[in-house]
Amino acid sequence: MASAKRIYVTLHGVPLSFELEFPFHPSGGGADYYVLHGLVTLENGSGLHAPVAVHMSQTVKEALPTVDEAGALAPAINAIRKATDTKDIEFLKSDKRQPIALSSRAFSIVSRKFTFQNPTDDELFGYLKRSIYWRTKLGEKAIDVADPVEALYLSRNGDQIFEIAKRLAAENWITLKGTEASATPALMAEAAHIEDDTRATLAELDAKHAYERG
Repeated sequence: MASAKRIYVTLHGVPLSFELEFPFHPSGGGADYYVLHGLVTLENGSGLHAPVAVHMSQTVKEALPTVDEAGALAPAINAIRKATDTKDIEFLKSDKRQPIALSSRAFSIVSRKFTFQNPTDDELFGYLKRSIYWRTKLGEKAIDVADPVEALYLSRNGDQIFEIAKRLAAENWITLKGTEASATPALMAEAAHIEDDTRATLAELDAKHAYERG
């Protein structure tokens, strides 16, 4: 069954929505991995999307409490976001399903930890600014900056992210009520700059795939 539509932004400012068909299930043909199907939509008004199949290795499966939404939501979403960051996913108008790896590329057997992104404080500041802008534009009224999905994606805990959010509040980009952030008019007035950056990121992604197609 598909989960409710969820919206998250990539580190480089690409707004995405996720509809995922939990739980992960064993792959067919005897392969030693688990699969989760879903649909990722580019939320910039373009209508482009990417049907995906997240391939979770046995090692990662054994590290998770469960393979359903409760146990596997954060790593699944973040594997897809990381694939967008690294330009390993293509947004089209077709229904071609694309594989997304959730394996030792993101999970250390030694530390038993996931690593998707590891931004500096300044990069995290810019990320939160872009993320809160897009999620506000797409209809969210209060955005939890201590969201565990975000904490896993950013390699930070909720308190560390909240400290950066307080910097944003001090500069009047957001208001905070507890850990819930809301965009200020000053942040929404940055629309042209933020959306230009998103277009530039997507242009680089498109150029990579156009080159690979020859």
